[in-house]
Amino acid sequence: MNKKLNAFLRILTAVAAVAAVVFAFLLKGKMDAALTKTAWAVADTEVKAGQAYDARMASLSTVGTLLNDKRKAIADLELAKKDLIADVADKKTKIEGLTASNTALEGERAELTRKRDELAAQLTDANSKKDGAEAALASAKEELVKATEKAASMFSKEQLAESETKATNAEQKAELISGKYRALHAKVSRAMDNNPAPFGFASDPLGEPAKPGDAAPAVAAVEAASESILTNVLALDSNSGIVAFSVGEANGIKEKAVFDVKIAGKKVGKVQISTVKGVLSFGQLQPDKELDIRAISNAGSVSLVPSTKIALN
Repeated sequence: MNKKLNAFLRILTAVAAVAAVVFAFLLKGKMDAALTKTAWAVADTEVKAGQAYDARMASLSTVGTLLNDKRKAIADLELAKKDLIADVADKKTKIEGLTASNTALEGERAELTRKRDELAAQLTDANSKKDGAEAALASAKEELVKATEKAASMFSKEQLAESETKATNAEQKAELISGKYRALHAKVSRAMDNNPAPFGFASDPLGEPAKPGDAAPAVAAVEAASESILTNVLALDSNSGIVAFSVGEANGIKEKAVFDVKIAGKKVGKVQISTVKGVLSFGQLQPDKELDIRAISNAGSVSLVPSTKIALN
C-alpha cells in the first residue's frame, strides 16, 4: 500500500512539474507579448517605462493619469481653437470693412483729384482771360492817351476861344434877325386883324409853319439828352473853364445844351455845350457855387445830367 501511495505521489509530482513547466512557458509567452506591445512606453519621454516586466507594468499604471491630463489639454486646446476661429472671423469682418472703406476713400480721392484738375484748368483759363483783359485795358489806355493828345493838339485854347466867339456872334446875328422877323410878323398880324399866323407863318422864324387857326407856337428850344451820360474828360483849361468830352451828337449831346457835371452822384459843376464835332464835344463851365474844377480835372470820367433848356430867342 505504501508502494502504491509513493507511486501515486511520484506521478502527481511529475504531472505538477510538467504543469508548472507548461504554465511557466505560457506565462513567459504572455509576458513577452506584453513587453512587445508596451515597447512604445520605453521610448515615450513622458511614460519612461522600464525594460523589465515589473518596472514596465508599474510605469503603465501612470498612463491613465497621463491620458486624463492629455484629454483635458486637448479639450482646452479645442476651446482655444474655437476662440481663435471666432477671433479670425471677427478680424476677417473688420478687414472686409476696412477694405470697403479703403475702396470708398480711393473713389473720393479719385473724385477730388478730378475736381482739382478741373479747378486747375479753370484757373489757367481765368489767368489767360485776365492777361487778355489786362492787355486790352493797357491798349485802351494807350488809345485814350493818344486820343487825348490828339484832341489837345487839334483844339488849342485859342481855337476853342475862336469857336466860342464865332458861336456867340452867330447867336447874336440870329437873335437880331429873329427880332426883325418878329417885328415884321407883329406888324403884318395887326394889319390882318391880329391874325396870329398871317400867311401861315408863326412868330418864331426857326419854328414850323403854323396852320390857319392855330395858336402861336411856343418858343423853340434845344433840348439836352434825357438821361445821364457817362464821359471821359479829355481836356480842361482851368483858367478859361473850357472842357472837352469824349461824347458827341450820337450820345445825345447838342449845342447850347446845359448839363450838371456829377462825380459819383455828387454835383461838381455845370457846363453849357458850345461845339459838337462827331464823337467829341466842347463846353464852357458855368459859374456855380458847387463848381469844383480840381475834382473835374482829376476825375477820369464824369456824368453829364440834363439841367435846363436853352431858348434861341
